[in-house]
Amino acid sequence: MRKNKIFFLIIGIMIFLLGGCVYFTHYEQIMLLKRLAANQREIENYLKRQEKLFYKLEADIKNSRLKKGITEEKILSMYGEPIFCRDVQKMPNISATCLYRHPTKYFNTDIIYLKFDKDHKLYSWEFIQASSKQ
Repeated sequence: MRKNKIFFLIIGIMIFLLGGCVYFTHYEQIMLLKRLAANQREIENYLKRQEKLFYKLEADIKNSRLKKGITEEKILSMYGEPIFCRDVQKMPNISATCLYRHPTKYFNTDIIYLKFDKDHKLYSWEFIQASSKQ
């Protein structure tokens, strides 16, 4: 009986040690997967935040809460980064136009153009509603 206990104790220790060896031999791969999972969560959180800010901008336009003269910096803090901004040379009052749309819906989404004057203040906006919502 005592021999069986010693045998099982030795087997248990061997399994424990071999399990540890497996962990150490694949440590880099395991850490890579953990970092990948963390990055994926960060991406998902970023997209959720961008989506929320886009819907806030859309609601503010629809409810007439967006006002001319707000600085570009304030717009960025309230609604996040636009998809892109383009300098405008052809229009005398406007220096830049920025595009906002849903962060993951590329074709069937409302589009908002914010236009800024030479002093980097909101000059006007254009809201283009998607033809068919999903």
